[in-house]
Amino acid sequence: EPPADTPPAPKTDLPLKELKSTILAIDWEITDDVLETFIGQLDGLLEQFEDDKVIHTLLKLLKSLGKYVRTHKSKAHPDTIKRIMAVYSALEESVSNEGISRSEKEKMLLEEVRQFQRLKALIVASRTPYVASGPQKPGISEEMSGIDSVIKAIDELKSMMAKELGAIREELGQLRKK
Repeated sequence: EPPADTPPAPKTDLPLKELKSTILAIDWEITDDVLETFIGQLDGLLEQFEDDKVIHTLLKLLKSLGKYVRTHKSKAHPDTIKRIMAVYSALEESVSNEGISRSEKEKMLLEEVRQFQRLKALIVASRTPYVASGPQKPGISEEMSGIDSVIKAIDELKSMMAKELGAIREELGQLRKK
C-alpha cells in the first residue's frame, strides 16, 4: 500500500497508457485490429472527457487521423503517424500536467489544429491535382465529416475563448474605474 501522503494515481493514467501503447503499435505496424482498438479507446476517452473542450478536441483530432489511416493504411500521408504522436503528446501533457494553465492547453491545441490543417491541405493537394475532374476516392467523405466535426469544435472553442477574453477585459475595465 502506498504511503498516506502519496496521492492516488489519476483515473486517467491507465486509459492514456493503453492509448500510448496502441499508438506505438500503429507506429510499428498498421493493422486493422490496432486501428480498431485505437478508435475504440478514443471513443471511450471522448466520453470520459466530454466536459473538457481542449482534451475533447485533441481526442477528435486523433480520431480523425486514425480514421484516415484506417481508410488509406500504407498509402496514408507519411506525416500522419508523426501527427498522431504529436497530438498524443499534447493530449498527455494536457491531462497529466497539473501545473499547466487553461491558456497553455489552448495554445497547444491551436498549434496542433494548425498542424492538422497543414497536413490536411497536403493530403488534399497530393490527392487531387485536378480538383474539378476525376472521381473521389472512397473514404474521403467519412474523413471530411470527421475533420468538419473537429473544425466545428475548434470554432466553438475560439468562440468560447473570445467570450472569456471579453469578460476578462470587462472585468479589468471595472477594476480600473475603482
